[in-house]
Amino acid sequence: MSLLTRLATGALAFRSVLSRSLSTETAAPLRTVVVPSPRGQFNNPEVFLKTIGRGCDKFTDKFADWDQLFRTNSLAMKTAGIGAKQRKWILMWTNKFRLGIDPYFIPTSKKHTMKRTERLARSKRRRLNKMNKRK
Repeated sequence: MSLLTRLATGALAFRSVLSRSLSTETAAPLRTVVVPSPRGQFNNPEVFLKTIGRGCDKFTDKFADWDQLFRTNSLAMKTAGIGAKQRKWILMWTNKFRLGIDPYFIPTSKKHTMKRTERLARSKRRRLNKMNKRK
């Protein structure tokens, strides 16, 4: 490739970048939020949050109506005082409801309910018991 063609293609590339950056067109509009209509027993936020569980029923006062439950984003929930785990859980279930899946209760795993300090204390007791058995 000769120097002249490289300069010509470079100038075209620069001109296209310049024209894109100086464009008067506005950015694409934000995605609209789809609020599904209530179906079955799920006709208000209280029933919805109580059904999904995981302590989300404590936050029924944060959502005035059905539309607000489905329009509220994570940042708005955070400023309302809803914790990260519950925010993720609520957002996951609202998305599933939009896709046509009715919420149901999923119990938490028993495996990960023990706190770190309790696990350390249990392992220490087991080590001491093994040492006592050896003596």
